[in-house]
Amino acid sequence: MRDYIFRTISQITLNYRGSALSVGAAGHVHGGDRLPCKEGADNFVSLSKMAWQVHVYGAAKPELARWCADHHVDLQAFVWTPQHEAAGFARDALYLLRPDTYVGLADPSGTPEAVDRYFAGRGLRFMAETATEPAHE
Repeated sequence: MRDYIFRTISQITLNYRGSALSVGAAGHVHGGDRLPCKEGADNFVSLSKMAWQVHVYGAAKPELARWCADHHVDLQAFVWTPQHEAAGFARDALYLLRPDTYVGLADPSGTPEAVDRYFAGRGLRFMAETATEPAHE
């Protein structure tokens, strides 16, 4: 009963799937979902910074790392663990987190082109000096 009440009033199951800022799926994680967490996964530390960021569970592609550096977007690459699999992540996929810490894009390819398509499709672009506030075109 305690678990039911917690899930009902805590907004833990709240998601934004189907919204204009929510795209894709990789593993069991969809754009619009709250970032999953499993004990031992250690992926919530980076969420204290409310900014666009990319998470990869496994190995990030070098071209994605370059894209993130060029656009001043934090890239968090986590060594693949069974906890990540249990949380529903796909190995080597990319998860673009919005500043509100929800998943904006979940893409199994792990390529920067997926991130470019995400922003272009929404009329967003990164300002040269910071990635915290995409501008509308």
